Amino acid sequence: MKQVKQDPAVILFCDSASGRYIPQRFAAEIMPQYLHGVTKDQLNELSDPDGEWYWDTWHTVLDNARVIGANGENYTLYQDGDLWLVDFDRMTEEEKENFGFND
Repeated sequence: MKQVKQDPAVILFCDSASGRYIPQRFAAEIMPQYLHGVTKDQLNELSDPDGEWYWDTWHTVLDNARVIGANGENYTLYQDGDLWLVDFDRMTEEEKENFGFND
């Protein structure tokens, strides 16, 4: 029986050094075949950090995006300065504690 290696439950997508450009980087760098719950129009809106709807669209994306990994991992977005992909169901208790999810 072949073992399928899963990606980690927590992935740093983009660190806080990118600041206001994190949404733009996410839209440009995410592989669309793995992204669900977000439209192409929303990704296009994130291409312009000076756009009128940039931050509103980003909040919508944060609330609705799901990234489904090649091996079925189911990530949501979590931003605390850095942008993380988190698979809450596979996170260890220590990881949840470190992110403050057990408070």
